[in-house]
Amino acid sequence: MPAHVGLTKQIIHDLTSVGKVQLILFVLVLLSALGVVYTTQQTRSIIAGNDQLLMERERLEVEWRNQLLEEHALTEHSRVESIARQDQGMVRPDSKREVIVSQ
Repeated sequence: MPAHVGLTKQIIHDLTSVGKVQLILFVLVLLSALGVVYTTQQTRSIIAGNDQLLMERERLEVEWRNQLLEEHALTEHSRVESIARQDQGMVRPDSKREVIVSQ
């Protein structure tokens, strides 16, 4: 090649004529690097999604525990008794009206 050819053209000429193995290895290294970057990005996305799902699960578990506590509070005996008194007009019998059954 003439001496006035640019450095870029000289490198390309050397790679295509003399350094074909090096060119193939260079392309493979670049593809490998891109694969690592892609895999890392996918892993980070999956981990972020997993973290969001874990936070949502924890929020739902707290809500479930609160619902259970509310259910227990609503079915508590005193609550049932007060509703029976207010809504149904029921009263607890006094000792004069109690009947004791024995065998």
